[in-house]
Amino acid sequence: MFDSMKRHAAPCAALLAAVLLAGCGNLSKIDDKGHTAAPVWPKMDVENMTLLEGIHPDPNSLALVKAGMTKDQLYHLLGRPHFLEGFFFVREWDYLFHLQTPSGDKACQYKVLFDRDTRAQEFLWREKECEEAAKALMKKASA
Repeated sequence: MFDSMKRHAAPCAALLAAVLLAGCGNLSKIDDKGHTAAPVWPKMDVENMTLLEGIHPDPNSLALVKAGMTKDQLYHLLGRPHFLEGFFFVREWDYLFHLQTPSGDKACQYKVLFDRDTRAQEFLWREKECEEAAKALMKKASA
């Protein structure tokens, strides 16, 4: 009996770790359709981020982002998420973009929410000033 327990211990531990990591990637309570009434924004610090400095997004790529995209399509346009999102069953990705606002260069948090089929459905900016700066950047790039 002890041998049987030892044989099953490693797979059980791996499964438990996967379940625990799955929860790490979902800060916001997201419904099956990929929306939330109360987004939770991760802290911008070394413990929560994979890319501390963020990026200046390509406005043409940002303009192509739309509902229904897969994670692979978003990864191609925006790169990997900039925050520690977890590995399994992740339903939100967070980015740190630098945008030019009326008050100067600003670090802006951007969130993508996925539905239960992992299709992007909702795109959120933490601050209205950042959303407006992104729209202006995309408009300028398309002119």
